[in-house]
Amino acid sequence: MGLLLLVLIAGIGYATAAANIDLEAKTFVNQSSDRYYRFYNEIAAETYSANNEEDFDALFSKLNNVKRIAEELVSISRQAATFDLDKIRSPQTKVALQELRSAGDLFVLGDDYFSSVQMNLAALQTLSTDKDIEPYLGGANMPNEDDSPLAYFPDIQKIVQSSRDADELKYYWEAWRDKNQLWASLNFYTIVQSYQRAAKILELPVHKLWYRYDSQEMLQQMEQAMTELRPAYQQLHAFVRQELHKKYGSDVVNLNGPIPDHLFQQVLEQAWASGSILEDYYPRAQLPEFDEFVSHLTAKAMVNESERFYTSLGFEPLSAEFHKNQLKEPNQDSPNDDCRPSIFDLTPHVYLMYCEKVSFRKLMQYHSHMARVYYAQQKSHLPSYYFKAYNLEFAVGEAVVLSASSPAHLTGRRLAKEVLSETALMSRLFRMAIHTILSIPLYYVHTKVMHDLLNDTVDMDTVNKHYWRLMEQHAGIEPPSDRSEGAIDFPYKFYVNIDQSFQTQKFISEILGYQFYREFCKKSFSSGPLHNCDFFGSLVVGNDLKSMMSLGSTKPWKQVVGKILPNNTGLSSLALLEYYQPVLDWLGKYNKDANSKTGWTGTKKKIV
Repeated sequence: MGLLLLVLIAGIGYATAAANIDLEAKTFVNQSSDRYYRFYNEIAAETYSANNEEDFDALFSKLNNVKRIAEELVSISRQAATFDLDKIRSPQTKVALQELRSAGDLFVLGDDYFSSVQMNLAALQTLSTDKDIEPYLGGANMPNEDDSPLAYFPDIQKIVQSSRDADELKYYWEAWRDKNQLWASLNFYTIVQSYQRAAKILELPVHKLWYRYDSQEMLQQMEQAMTELRPAYQQLHAFVRQELHKKYGSDVVNLNGPIPDHLFQQVLEQAWASGSILEDYYPRAQLPEFDEFVSHLTAKAMVNESERFYTSLGFEPLSAEFHKNQLKEPNQDSPNDDCRPSIFDLTPHVYLMYCEKVSFRKLMQYHSHMARVYYAQQKSHLPSYYFKAYNLEFAVGEAVVLSASSPAHLTGRRLAKEVLSETALMSRLFRMAIHTILSIPLYYVHTKVMHDLLNDTVDMDTVNKHYWRLMEQHAGIEPPSDRSEGAIDFPYKFYVNIDQSFQTQKFISEILGYQFYREFCKKSFSSGPLHNCDFFGSLVVGNDLKSMMSLGSTKPWKQVVGKILPNNTGLSSLALLEYYQPVLDWLGKYNKDANSKTGWTGTKKKIV
C-alpha cells in the first residue's frame, strides 16, 4: 500500500508540474500576443509615415524605433524557444509557441540586418530601375535617337512590349544581365546566407523561416499541379514555337527545341498587343478597348468599385477611418503614368496606395489588393502570431479578378455596353491563357531554385547551370546565347519582393485562385462556361470567405483551405484547365493540322 501511495503522489506531482508548465506557457503566449499587437501597430505607423521622408533626423529616429521594436520581437522568439514543446500538452499552446519562435525573423541578425541585409534587399529592388543600360545601336531605334542610358523598368520593358526585332530583344536580354551579373550575385547570395544564419539562430528549418509553412509538402503539391498542367503547357508551347519559327526562321528558333528566352518574354509581354503571334488567328482589333470601360471613372472611383465587389458578398464597407488614413492618394503634382498600385500590409493595418492613371488593368489590381484589406479585417481578432495566413489573400484576389474581369460581370455592372461576341470571347481567353499558362512553370522554377539554394543542394557557382536545366525541363526555354562562367541569368522579376517569396506566392495564387473561382461559381449557381462566370452578389460565397479568412493560420493549411474547398486534396491545375478548355481544344486541332511537335529536344547552347 505504501508503494502505491508513493506512485499516486508521484503521479499527482507530475500532473501538477505539467499543468504548471502549460499554464506558464499559455500566460507567456497571451502576453506575447499583446506585445506583438503593439509592435505591429508601431511598425505600421513608423514605416508608413517614413514614406517620402527627407529629414535625416526624423529618419534616424524612425530607424532607432524600428531597431527597438526588432529587439522586442527577437526577445519573444528567444523566450518562446526556452519552452520544451514535448512537455506542452495543449495543442493550441504548442502551435502558438512554434509560431512565436519565428517572430524575430531576420531581426535576430542584429545590426547586420540593418547594415547589410536591408541594403542588399534594397539593391536587388533597384536592379530593374537603375538607368545603366546603353540603348541598342546607340539609340538609333529610340525616339529622336536618344542615346540616354535605360532602366529595365519601365524603359526596356516597354521596348519588349513593342519590338519585333529579335536582335534588339536579344541585345537587351544580354546587356541587362551582363551589367548586373556581379552586383546581383553578391547581394542575392547575401540574402540566402542571411536566412540560413537566422534559421540557425532561431533553431528552425530554413525553409520554415523562408516559406512560413512545410516547404517539402508544398513543393510536392506544386509538382502535382505541374504534372497536371504539363500536357496543356506543351500544346501551347508548340503553338508559340511554331509561330516564332515562322516569324524569325530556323536560325533563331529550332522547330523542335526550347524557345529562346528573349522571344518567350516577347510573347508574354505582347500577348494583348496588335501584331502578336495571335494576329493571324485572333486579331487584336476584334477585342474591345478595355480601357474605355473605365474611362468615365476617376482613380478613387475605381477603388470604390473594387470595394463594391466585396460588399456585394456581404462584407462591411470600409470605414471612414480607412478611407481617410489608410488609403493613400497619388501625388497630384507629379502624376506618374508608370505608377503601380501598391499595398502595405501589417495586419491589422493595411494601407493601399492607388494611382492617378485610370485603366482597366488598374481596376483589376484594386480588386486583387482589396482581398488583402478584407482578409486583414477578418483575422484581426486573432492573436497576432496567427496573422500570417499562408498568403491565401493572393488566391482570393485572383478569384475575384477572374470574376470581375468576366464579360458577364462587365455587362452586369454596365461597364461594357455590349455583350462580347464569341470570337471576342475566344480572343480574350487565348490571351489570358498565354499570360497564365506560360508563366506558371517560371514561378515553379524560381521557387525550386530558391529551395535548392537554401538547403545547399546548389551554390552560387553552379546555380546558373541548375537554373537553365530547370528552365529547359519544366518550361522548354533556353538562353538566347551561350552563357559564360559566373553568369547569373535570373530575370528582374525574380528579385522583386524576394524576401516575401513572391514567386511562390504567384504560383500558389494562380493555381489555387482558379480552384477557389470554380468553387465560388458552383456555390453561386452560375450557368454557362466557367470562363464567363461572375459570383458578384453571392452571400454564400462571402460567408465561405469569411469562414476561411477568420481562421488566419490557426489551423493547418489544408484545413483552412477546406473552408472553401471541402474535398481539398491540395493544389490542382484541373480548375485552370477547365477554364481554358476552349483554347486547349483549339490548340489540339491546330497542332495536329500543322503537324507540330509537342515537347522539346535538349538545348544546344553552352551553359557553364
